Amino acid sequence: MKTIRYMLRTSAFTLAALLLPSSLLAGPVTVTIDDTAKGPPVVQVLDSDEHLVYVGPIVNDPAVEDGALIVLFGVDREGSIPNMGWRFIDTKAPDPLFAAKDIVWIDHDDIFGGNDLRVGFNSRKPGTGWYRTPPPNPEPGVDVNAGPVKTTWITLYSDNTVVVKFRGPAPKTQ
Repeated sequence: MKTIRYMLRTSAFTLAALLLPSSLLAGPVTVTIDDTAKGPPVVQVLDSDEHLVYVGPIVNDPAVEDGALIVLFGVDREGSIPNMGWRFIDTKAPDPLFAAKDIVWIDHDDIFGGNDLRVGFNSRKPGTGWYRTPPPNPEPGVDVNAGPVKTTWITLYSDNTVVVKFRGPAPKTQ
């Protein structure tokens, strides 16, 4: 009798583990944006089979900036991760009000209708100017000043669902 109960209990646990969605068992999706190379930044999405990296004209103007929008299908559809953004500053920019060189943001998809999490970025090309610098104390949901561009990996956001990392090039005079 003891053996039968043990087998039933073990079988129930095994069945429950097999029926759990793999997303509950897996770690967070990691998005890395590497803007240190010459040319367009390199985007990697780790631990996600269902994502789209869009580099079309909505976020990318080859004459002015490189950009991408990464849609993570099925990630944070309930919207628990707030919309937020970071602007990295070029300390050599001539106007401190327009000194942002790189922008990274998190928001939720309204294109595909699933409210999936999106990670986007834009990076100005040398000689094309800068983006507006965020104010010192922005309202929630508005981009924050992330300080000077770093050539080492910076974790911008991290929780059990998603990790977003960025590194940029050393600033150059434009």
